[in-house]
Amino acid sequence: MNYDYAKIAKEVIQAVGGSENIKSAAHCATRLRLIVADRSLADDEKVGEIDAVKGTFFTAGQYQIIFGTGHVNRVYEQITRLGIAETTASEAKEAKMDGKNQLQKAIRTFGDVFVPVIPALVATGLFLGLKGALLNDNFLNLFGMSNADIPQTFQVLVDVLSGTTFAFLPAIVCWSTFRVFGGSPVLGLILGLMLVNGSLPNAYSVADPASGVTPLMLLGFIPIVGYQGSILPAFVAGVIGSKLEKKLRKTVPAVFDFMITPFLVLFIMLILSLLVIGPLLHALENVLLVIVEYALELPMGIGGLIVGFFWSIITLTGVHHIFNMLEISLLSNTGFNPFNAILCMCGFSSAGVCLAISIKARKKEIRAIGPSATVSALLGIGEPALFGVILRYGIKPFLLSCSINGVAGMIAMLLGMKGTGNGITTIPGMLLYIYKPSMLVMYVALALATFITAFCLCWFFAVPPEVMETGSPTKKDVPEPACQPVPAPFPDVLGAVAQGTFVPMEEIPDPTFSEGVLGTCCGINPETGKVYSPMDGIISQVADTLHAIGIEAGGVELLIHVGIDTVGMNGDGFQSHVTEGAAVKKGDLLLTMDLEKIKTAGHPSTIMVIVTNSDDLSSVEASASGRLMPGDELMHLKA
Repeated sequence: MNYDYAKIAKEVIQAVGGSENIKSAAHCATRLRLIVADRSLADDEKVGEIDAVKGTFFTAGQYQIIFGTGHVNRVYEQITRLGIAETTASEAKEAKMDGKNQLQKAIRTFGDVFVPVIPALVATGLFLGLKGALLNDNFLNLFGMSNADIPQTFQVLVDVLSGTTFAFLPAIVCWSTFRVFGGSPVLGLILGLMLVNGSLPNAYSVADPASGVTPLMLLGFIPIVGYQGSILPAFVAGVIGSKLEKKLRKTVPAVFDFMITPFLVLFIMLILSLLVIGPLLHALENVLLVIVEYALELPMGIGGLIVGFFWSIITLTGVHHIFNMLEISLLSNTGFNPFNAILCMCGFSSAGVCLAISIKARKKEIRAIGPSATVSALLGIGEPALFGVILRYGIKPFLLSCSINGVAGMIAMLLGMKGTGNGITTIPGMLLYIYKPSMLVMYVALALATFITAFCLCWFFAVPPEVMETGSPTKKDVPEPACQPVPAPFPDVLGAVAQGTFVPMEEIPDPTFSEGVLGTCCGINPETGKVYSPMDGIISQVADTLHAIGIEAGGVELLIHVGIDTVGMNGDGFQSHVTEGAAVKKGDLLLTMDLEKIKTAGHPSTIMVIVTNSDDLSSVEASASGRLMPGDELMHLKA
C-alpha cells in the first residue's frame, strides 16, 4: 500500500501536541521515537488512527510510535523536514551511556568535547617540538649561535605556527562544547573568541611577573583577564551557554528568536564568564600554586611524588599554564627548574599508556588518533593523548598513568634533576639537560624507564575493554552480495537463530512484540553472542545501529530484532556480517553481539523473530520449546 508520508508526519506532530511539545526525534528499525516535553499532550487514540501506525507506547521518556520496517525511516525523514530537531549529540550520548556511573559519564563527555580538537593539538605539538629543537639556546650554542642570530621573520612564523592553537583554545573548546550539548556551535565559537579578545589582559603575560601586565580589577576584588590556553573556563561557559540557548529557543517568540536569542546568550555568558566563572577558577589557580610550591620543598622526593601524581589531574582543569609563574620564579632565583623534570616524566608516562592502548585497540578511531597523539605527547603536548585516548573509555588507564607519574617524579627529585628552562618537555625537554652529561644521561634513562613501564603495565592490565570492540564490520567480514541473487523459495520451517531458550510471544518483555503489533513472532534468550539466518533469503534491511536485520524469501518478510531498546546502544557491541541485498543461506552467521555489554547497558538480550507480513499468510505458528540450538525448528509457516 502506498502512503503519503508527508501527510503522516504532519498528523503525527499534531497528534502528539504540536512541534513545541517535541524536543527531538529518532528512529530504530520499527519505531519512531519522540522525546516529548509533556506526555499528557500526546493523544494515543488520535495517533492510532493515522495511516501505517500499528501501535504506540511510552517508555524511558520516549513516546514511541510503531510503524514497522520500510515505513518508519520515511516518516522520520518527513518529520525532520518539518523542523523537528534530530536527537542531539548530548541526548544520544545519554542513551549510549546507560549503565555507566556519573564519573564515567562526565569523563566521556569531556572526551567527546576534545576529540574534534585533537588534530589541531597534534599539529601544535609538532610545531612546538620543532621550535624547541631549533630555537633553544642550549642547542644553538653547540653551533656557536644564539636566538639573536635567528631572523625575526622566521621567529614570528614559528610563533604563529606554535602559538595560535593555545591562544585560541577557549574558542575551539567552547565551539565543541556547544556542539556536544546541543547549542549552536557558531555561538560557542564567538563566546570563546570573546574570552581571548585582545582588549583583555593576556593570560600568559599576567602569569609572567616580568611582563608588568596585571589583571583588570572590578570593584577592587574581581580580576578580569583573558583565558589564553585555558580549558575549564571555556568548557563550563560552553555547557551553561548551550543550555541557556536551548532554554531561550523555547521561550523567546519565534519572530524574535533570530535576533534576541544569540544576543542574550553572548551577553549573559560573557558577563558570567568574566565576572564569575573566570575569577573562581583564578582563585583555584592561586590555591594550586601554593600547594605545588609547598610540595616541592618536602623531603625524600615526596614533593615529586605528589606533583607527579596530581599533574594530569591538574591538566584536566586547564589551569596548568599558571605554573609558568612558578617555573619562571624558580629560574630567576636559582637558574634551574626542578619542576620541569617532573612534567617531562609525566609526558613520557602518558605517551607509553597512549601507545599501549593504540596498538592493542581494535576500535578504528583509537587506532587512527592514538599514534599521532602518542607522538604529540612525546613532543610535549599531552592533551590529545589524555582526552582523546587515555580518558576516553574509562578511568583505569588514567589512574595508572598518574601513579607512574608520581613514582617517576619522586625519582627525579631524589636524583636532583633540574632543567635550565621551561616551556618544553619530553623529547625536546632533553635540550634543557645538556648542560651536564650526567644530568642528560639520568634524564634519558629515567625517560626510557618511565615510558617502557607505562607501556607494559597498561598493555597487560589497563587497556579498556571498549577499545577492543571494532564497532563495525571490517571489509573482509562482509560478504559481497550476489549480482543477481536467485529468489529463495517459500520457507515452510524457520530455524532457531541462536543457541538459547525459547520464549513464547506473550512472554517477550516488550508490548510491541508480545502483542503481535508487528506480526506473529517468538523469541530466544541467547546463551552466546552469535545470530544466524533462520531461512534462505535476501537481506532486505540492516539497521544503522546493527541491532535489527530484515530477510525476505518466497513472499515471507522477517525481522530479526536483537534485544529490547538496544537501538540506544548505537551499534556499540554489535557487528554485522551481512549487507543489504546479500543472499544468505539458512544457518549463515548474520551478526555477533556482546551479551555482557547489553546486560551492562540494562537491556534484555531477547532475540525476536517476527513475521512482519503474517496477516498475508494462512498460518504462522511457533513450534519450539525449551532449549534450542541454531537451526532447530522454531516456527511453521503456510502460504
